[in-house]
Amino acid sequence: MKRSYGPANLYTDQFLSGINPYIRLAYYDILPPHKLVARRVIYDYEIVLIKSGTAAITVEDQIYEAGPGDVFLFKPGQPHSISVYEEPLVQPHIHFDLCYSADTSKIVPISYIDFGEMTERERNLVRPDITGGFFSHFPNYIRLQNTINIEQLIFDVIDAYCSPSIFPEIRLKWCFLRLFDHLLCELNWINSGHSLIKSERAALIKQYLDHHTERQITLDELAKVHHIEKSYVSRIFKEAYDISPMQYHLLQRIEKAKLLIRCTNFSLTQIAEQTGFSCLQDFSRVFRRIIGVTPSEYRKA
Repeated sequence: MKRSYGPANLYTDQFLSGINPYIRLAYYDILPPHKLVARRVIYDYEIVLIKSGTAAITVEDQIYEAGPGDVFLFKPGQPHSISVYEEPLVQPHIHFDLCYSADTSKIVPISYIDFGEMTERERNLVRPDITGGFFSHFPNYIRLQNTINIEQLIFDVIDAYCSPSIFPEIRLKWCFLRLFDHLLCELNWINSGHSLIKSERAALIKQYLDHHTERQITLDELAKVHHIEKSYVSRIFKEAYDISPMQYHLLQRIEKAKLLIRCTNFSLTQIAEQTGFSCLQDFSRVFRRIIGVTPSEYRKA
């Protein structure tokens, strides 16, 4: 019997207002060859990306032959196991709650035991699964045609979790929500028979540009990454944002440069390199054309 993957009826403003993610753990993990993670039940959600290596991953009674690019979502209370094959399994992953509750911030351990082995107190730590509010059946196994975006988004969450910042919780939630939003868009695309509407395609292109402000992006690259024609890339982006993708990307690089000038002690040459300009002269010329002053004048002001 084919399961329905369409958006669920619970997908309402009231449901979404309750979404307040808490990221419990995010790190880059490597399982050695022939490692067996025995059948277990976790208390929260876990997103796993298979970066490299292969393994047999069992979720409930379904066995998946997992390889690079595969994404798994293990849900609270859902039994699963991992059996690594001949090579190390590189698997960046994130443990999280989708809704904040009174005990969310308390220490919740990573479970390595099955439900039947848990005490009553441990069983009470298992969060309710609310993913049915997004899709009538939220899959455990997700095979993406292009993993570049989701890899970068997962690494952004791990970086936000591991690196201190001025407001760490805000940055961490923001990074995670971008990841989860991208995952929902990908699932919607898969479930609709790969028929993304133009605005959704444009949003994915924008997301890609936002993630690569450290270098110059070409239309050829955008077309290749998103599997559409160059002319179509430009047209749908301009319709959605009233600016060409190349102009938008240039402005984002300049915005990043402004932030680096204001908030760091990097030299202007270093900032030019970190925003994808070939030399300081080129950077200064473009910066002055857009902002109205040179980078050095901007820093003094």
